[in-house]
Amino acid sequence: MGGETYKPQDAWERARLDGVDIDQLEYLLSLTPSERITRHEQALAMVRKLRKAGSDLYGHDPRTDQPPSE
Repeated sequence: MGGETYKPQDAWERARLDGVDIDQLEYLLSLTPSERITRHEQALAMVRKLRKAGSDLYGHDPRTDQPPSE
C-alpha cells in the first residue's frame, strides 16, 4: 500500500462517504446483546405481520405460492 499507514478512522470516513449512517451504526453498537436480540425479534414480528397482510390481501404468498387460478 505504498507505505501508507492504515488508520481505523479512515474506514469510518470511507463508510460515511459511501452513505453509511454512522450515527445509527454507533447507536446499534451501543446496545447490549439482549437489546439487539429484542430489536431483531420486533423487526421479525413486523415482517411476519406484513407478509400475512400481503397474503390476506392477494390470497397467496407471492414468495412461495402461485397465484390462485381464476
